[in-house]
Amino acid sequence: MAGDLTRTQKIALGIAVFGIFFSAFMLFKTAREYKLAETEYETLDRFAQKTETVTLATTSFAPVEIEEEVEEELARNYDRSAFPDLEIDFDGLSEINDQVVAWLYVGSVGISYPVVQDVTDEENEYYLHHTFEQEENSSGCIFMDWSVNADLTSWNTFIYGHNMKNGTMFGSLKRLLREDGLYETDPYIYVFTRDGIYRYEIFSFYLDSTDSKMYYTCNTFKEYRQYIRTALEKSEHECGVEASEDKNMVTLVTCSGTGANKKREFVHGIFVDRYLY
Repeated sequence: MAGDLTRTQKIALGIAVFGIFFSAFMLFKTAREYKLAETEYETLDRFAQKTETVTLATTSFAPVEIEEEVEEELARNYDRSAFPDLEIDFDGLSEINDQVVAWLYVGSVGISYPVVQDVTDEENEYYLHHTFEQEENSSGCIFMDWSVNADLTSWNTFIYGHNMKNGTMFGSLKRLLREDGLYETDPYIYVFTRDGIYRYEIFSFYLDSTDSKMYYTCNTFKEYRQYIRTALEKSEHECGVEASEDKNMVTLVTCSGTGANKKREFVHGIFVDRYLY
């Protein structure tokens, strides 16, 4: 009969149906993993509690006067209220994952997550596919480059996270690129460690290619100086922040786009001061 499908048409139809079901399955799987990762982070929020005696100043970002201390290698700030009013329970976090090294806080884009580091993972692969609780999940978690010093003494401390479509993890970093004026509301990156809170001022953020040379950690002051200059040149926003090679930095990295449009987003912060417990 003229209405009967040929064998080739049946095969094509079968492939199309399979493709539809497979795509639906992958969407379901991704959504499920997103939800599991989001729920896990929500439970981890209990390890970052607001302090009862400290109030964070949110209306002004004028430089805080720092008491000089000759023996301190890094600028020390004794004003606790100049830093986010969070208290991190690293002992509790360590019971879940003993590779926790810090807690990252970026108020302008709502980032507040624990940071892990596997110093044996030279490809930085494990935490791309495992959560903080080390469950296999394509959402991964926020992690520090395996090669940098967890005490933030490296020239450039790289911290990675997925660009989640639901805006969690580093999915909110793109807001810096899209929302005019957002940077000015709170231009700081804070890294909590067991010994204190480190503050970095964002001085550059931009998109770059997937094989960007800005992954480079630098081996000399000359290279580091040039790295800072290049970061300033690439920035899509004039931050007006002085950055020099006598201060180290932290760099947040995530992916952006898909396929041929896939890029990397870099957010660089230069060290300002630290509050020691």
